This record gives sequence, C-alpha cells and structure tokens, in this order.
Amino acid sequence: MKFKVILFLSLLLLFQSTSAQNEEEEDEDEDEEDIPGHMQPLGSSSELIPVEVRDDLPDPVEFFDKYVKPSRPVLFRGAAKKIPSFNNFRNDTYLKENYGDWKVDAEKGKKENRKQPAIKMSFGKFLKKYQKKDMYLVSDLHKNSPMIAEAYIPRPLLCDDFLKRIDSCIMWFSSGGTKSVLHTDSFENLNCLFDGSKELIMGHKKHGTILGVEEEGSFSKVDVDSVDMHKYPDLTRVPWHIAKMEAGDCFYIPIKWAHYVKSSSSRNLAVNFWWQHMLDFPNREECKEQIKKEKDFEPFATRRKLEPEENKRSRFISGFDGEVQPITPDRFYDSVFSHMRIKRNETDNIFAQIDQDNDGLIWFKNLYNVNLEVLKPMLDVMEKQEKEDEAEEEEEEKKPRRDEL
Repeated sequence: MKFKVILFLSLLLLFQSTSAQNEEEEDEDEDEEDIPGHMQPLGSSSELIPVEVRDDLPDPVEFFDKYVKPSRPVLFRGAAKKIPSFNNFRNDTYLKENYGDWKVDAEKGKKENRKQPAIKMSFGKFLKKYQKKDMYLVSDLHKNSPMIAEAYIPRPLLCDDFLKRIDSCIMWFSSGGTKSVLHTDSFENLNCLFDGSKELIMGHKKHGTILGVEEEGSFSKVDVDSVDMHKYPDLTRVPWHIAKMEAGDCFYIPIKWAHYVKSSSSRNLAVNFWWQHMLDFPNREECKEQIKKEKDFEPFATRRKLEPEENKRSRFISGFDGEVQPITPDRFYDSVFSHMRIKRNETDNIFAQIDQDNDGLIWFKNLYNVNLEVLKPMLDVMEKQEKEDEAEEEEEEKKPRRDEL
C-alpha cells in the first residue's frame, strides 16, 4: 500500500512538472508572437512612414534648406528620365560596344557581404555573365572611368559648394534581387535609378545607438530577412520610413540615416553621388547667381571639381556638428581638442586668423571659406590620427574572434 502511494505521488509530481513546462513553453510562444516584427523582414515592427515625393528638382539652396540641413529624405519622381544618357544605361549592347574594356569591380552573390573582396574584370565580361550568375557590379565612375561621359549631375547639386565636395559617383548594376545590409553612409547620397525598382527601409539618424550603426559608414549584423527581436529588442522602438523607387526616380538619403535596400528581381542599374556633409551653406548668394544659368542636369565630366584638400576640410568641420553658432575661442578649442591632441595656444592662433573682423566669434561659413593653409596644422594632425586609427583597426581585424578560437 505504501509503495502505491509513493508511486501515485511521483506520477502526480511528474504530471504537474510537465504541465508547468508546457505552460512555460506556451507562454514563450505567445511572448514571441506578441513581439512586433519578430523573425519577420526588417521594417515589420512598425507602421512604415512614406518619404516625401516631389515631381520637380529644387535648386541647391532650396535643397539644402529643406532637406540637407534638417536631414529629410526626399524622392524626386521621374527626374532621371531627363538625363540625356538615360536610355544608354538601359541598353547592354550600347554599354558593351562603347565601354566593354572598362575595368570594373564585381561582387559574388546578391546579398551584401562586406567581408567579401571584389573581383576585377572587364565591363564586357560582366555584361556577358551577370544575367546568368549571381553578381553585382559596384564601380566608381569618378576614377579613371570612360563612363564618366554618361554621368550627369542633378540640379540640386549644381553649385560650387556641392560640386567641390563630391567624393564618388558609383554605378550599382545587377540582374536584380540584390539586398544590402542595414547600414549608414559616411556621405550625403543622391541616387538615381535607371532600370528596375528599389525599396528602401530607413531609420532616422537619431536612432543610431538603438540601431547599432551610430558610427558613420558602419553596418548592423541584423538579418534583414528575419529579424530576431530577442537579440535586437530595441529595434521595436524604431519608426521605420519607406521609399519605393521606380526607373527614372532620384532619391536623397541623408548622411547617418540607417537604410536597407532591396532591388526588384529584374535588371537593376543605379548611379549615385556621394558628397561631404556641410553644416551650413558657405556661399549662398554666389550659388543663387550660379544656378540662374543651370539646367536640370549637367555633364559631370565638365563640372566635377573634386578637391581632396576640401574633403579634409569637410571632415575637420564635421567635428563641430551639434555646435551652436557663433563659436567662441573656448568652444573652438573644446571641439577641436575632443577630436585631436592640440595645444590651446595653437587653436587660439588659428582662431584669430579665421576671425577676420576680430569680434571674438566665428561662423561655419568662416571655416568653409578660410584659406586652407590656415587650417593645415590641424588637418595634418587629423590625417595622422586617421592613419593611426586605420592601422589599429587593421590589426584588430587580424586577431582571431572568440568564435574562431
């Protein structure tokens, strides 16, 4: 009798334990179902906010004031159809006959992998293979490319303050079905689509810390096809924006906005311009005079004004992002010292040369317009530190990760 009681109690405890475990598993399943966007594509965790759409191209001053300065994405519907070379980019036969010998960079696969090295090949070889193999061309038209003759700069950038800060003109070309990682760019970005369609899911730059891409030019490890909200719970707090591009559209992507790009399954070709961010418009009145003569698009080959030293200036001035104008000598030293080791008497000397009216105040436009020789001591220190940082990053990449040990 005693044995039967013990057996009964044991079975009862086992039943209660199993029931509790099943209830916990059911609760976990319910919890997973309650997390918006869990194991779904990026952007499924919130209502998608459509970006602004315009049917015209603003001039550079309006573009800066309405979109660049306040960091607002905007889509220019049908703008690229006015580009004289629009149909040339849509014709593989034309591209092969005219630019087949051009050496390009291609990537294997259509889901972005930033650890994968590019493959060098002729453009003609790429055109022969891309429809049959998973390949993606990403090449700069700015650097020794004969295709620079086909690139046209849109009206919003047709001003010297923009033109001399354009860093790259990149062509993105595939048979379609490509997907990027969630990432930010180190530059302002204007992208024009010549063939296919694209969908962009975007997060405002103010959410950089939550997104895990707060550094310029960085990317997130999140799987954009199936977001694990247990691993990335903060993503449920991000209100996602959406842009849908069709062939002929141009789209402005503000610097530091996180974005994921998915292309249609058909032939897809886009060209974008990357340029250095400006905290203010240095020569507004001169630009207003300049744009009176401009069309909606001008040839990049005749209008490019890349000045490497100006890029250094822009990188230096970016350290003042968040600073309120006008800037005093104390604030100038504070901003500079937070980014580089330099003595106070050196910054005071440089400040005095920038402050030409001797009122003890300088503005962003003064930093953009002062002779580069004045800033050279700080630019040299900045460049040295950048090289040291790059060397450290390369050494870190060589070290085995914990999961490789």
